[in-house]
Amino acid sequence: MNESNGSMELYLREHTEEIINNWLSKIYENENTYTSFVYSPRYKDELRADSEQTADLIISYFAGKKAFFEKLDKWLDNMYARRMENEVPLPEVITTLDKLRREFVSAVGDFCIHNDEVSKCDFSSSLSMVNHGFDRINEAFSAMYYNDIVKHLEQQHRLIEEISTPVISITDKLAILPLMGRVDRERAEKLSEITANKCVHLGVEQLCIDLSGITYFDDALGEMLTNLVTMLKLLGVEAFISGIQPKMAQQINRVELNLSIPAYHSLKAVLQDQTRTI
Repeated sequence: MNESNGSMELYLREHTEEIINNWLSKIYENENTYTSFVYSPRYKDELRADSEQTADLIISYFAGKKAFFEKLDKWLDNMYARRMENEVPLPEVITTLDKLRREFVSAVGDFCIHNDEVSKCDFSSSLSMVNHGFDRINEAFSAMYYNDIVKHLEQQHRLIEEISTPVISITDKLAILPLMGRVDRERAEKLSEITANKCVHLGVEQLCIDLSGITYFDDALGEMLTNLVTMLKLLGVEAFISGIQPKMAQQINRVELNLSIPAYHSLKAVLQDQTRTI
């Protein structure tokens, strides 16, 4: 660390409280700017503690990048957890960090103005360190936020897939899979996999695939049924279908589907037949 960086680091540490006070006053100029309660004056002490940790991280950049990045992980662990726990929107995090950046830039300017020994090169270097520090913070925080959003969306997508594939246990041996809407090839692949797993989990021996909620029967649905029936057979689960209406029977005939499994016109007929079997 050169002498200029050492002097700047010392100055910023001595003026950290002033920097943070100026920052807090900017935050509270217009409380309606923020939706999160974290930025309410009621939680000023907590916000001050967070900003002190951020200030320490930025100032550590003047001791070298190694010192900065060693502290960055700890800063992320604490700050990210607190912001996510309190559901602070990412734009508000970035906005408040940018306000703190401006206070640091102003402090660097004040130091250079009142210190004749500081060259233009030193001034430019100090500004670069402050900006690089905040840029790395924003990038790291945003990356964690993005990864969490992707994980959340994936979880939601899996939940939707689970809900859209309701294998309903009727008896210890019999379950029903009511299909709804239109089944494209992507949905068909997921549907077959989830259905097979659920049948194994429930321990059923028979599965009725009810088509009464299907709006259109095409090749994709036909392939899915063929693959599902084959998969179930390998798992020791007997499959049959119900809910085929006259119009659908014509569509099935056009795609030349040959499942060779029992078919019923309704779920009621399935249950009546199962009752007689029992």
